[in-house]
Amino acid sequence: YSLWSVIAHSSTVYESLQNAKASEAVKNQCMGECLSWKAMAYFFLVRSFGDIPIIHSNSASLASGDYNTAKKVKKADVYEYIIMTLEKAMELLPKTKSTTGRIDYYCAEGLLAKVYLTKAGVTGTLNKEDLQKAVSYAKDVINNSTRTLLPVYSDIFRGSNNNSDESLFAWR
Repeated sequence: YSLWSVIAHSSTVYESLQNAKASEAVKNQCMGECLSWKAMAYFFLVRSFGDIPIIHSNSASLASGDYNTAKKVKKADVYEYIIMTLEKAMELLPKTKSTTGRIDYYCAEGLLAKVYLTKAGVTGTLNKEDLQKAVSYAKDVINNSTRTLLPVYSDIFRGSNNNSDESLFAWR
């Protein structure tokens, strides 16, 4: 249920932000974060359950009364939805690295690389085009995000390093 809550909350906040009285930069940052979290939740759901419903907009689903009767979408199409969601998030997010643990462009791009890597094997045979996209996005994060790995690998698992450069996107 928690993943569906993330999706619902992200969608609600995203819709509210569209007409919010704030600077475009702040609205874009927050909307990009909403889309990133939505994509992350769908990524967990599709890997755990396969075919799942896609609830694009809470308000549209509630208004039509079909929220509880939403049909499952094929796994391959869920991956396409995740990719479209992350691409939109990347358009909105700043490329400047956050020093406070906020999601930025490279966090979303790192997740997109992971999505393509996973999607590459969804059909049972490896899709070379998806693998190439995973490599391309991962290389961009490595080469341009200005992030670094922790000197000692095991340190990434310590609570004190929960917001380190190495952690692009994580449940905290």
